[in-house]
Amino acid sequence: MKSSNTLTPFGKLVVKALVDQDMTKTELADQIGTSPQHLSRILHGTRPGGKHIPAIVAALALDPRKVEKAMAA
Repeated sequence: MKSSNTLTPFGKLVVKALVDQDMTKTELADQIGTSPQHLSRILHGTRPGGKHIPAIVAALALDPRKVEKAMAA
């Protein structure tokens, strides 16, 4: 498991997209139907987030190739 204070490559991609879109983690969490705490755990790699990742990708209109690359890292 990853350290709880280090973002995964996917987490970094999501945070960059949030900044670019002027959206907060809380707003994203509301949009995908989870808590900000659970979203944070997904971004830090302490929770797998399997069912929420497609919703995160869709909500932020992330490039699937970049997501795939980040998930493989």
